Amino acid sequence: MKNLAILMIALIVSGCGYARAGKWEDDAGNWKRAFQSTQPEEVVVVHSLYWRTSHWSFEAGYLFEIQPNEALRNQLLTENQLHELRASELAESERPCFGECPKWFAPKSLEDYEVWGYSNDPSSRFRVFIERSTGRIFVGDYQV
Repeated sequence: MKNLAILMIALIVSGCGYARAGKWEDDAGNWKRAFQSTQPEEVVVVHSLYWRTSHWSFEAGYLFEIQPNEALRNQLLTENQLHELRASELAESERPCFGECPKWFAPKSLEDYEVWGYSNDPSSRFRVFIERSTGRIFVGDYQV
């Protein structure tokens, strides 16, 4: 009976996300946590942040700053059905940060970026910011 109770507690805890909850900054594992894939060798991550709560439902978010990469830029924009958001549509809330953004995430004015979102899911918080002057790529999303 004691072993059954221990097993039930372990299943509940792992099912609620307690085992995978946390916050990781500039951690090499963030790419895999966010995208469930191996980071391509040609993609250079400058900064990253991944967080996940211990809530029973999936609550998590990620932010990345990536060095300019034309191939990744093209892949993001074409394979994900993204469309550029017009300046008139943009508000400071377009930054996909849950709470305050880290100082490194798309720190300039929104006019300094191309801002992209899903064309087939306008309520999605997924955003790609491409800095117009440098080509730096900022990607972020969260779900609560």
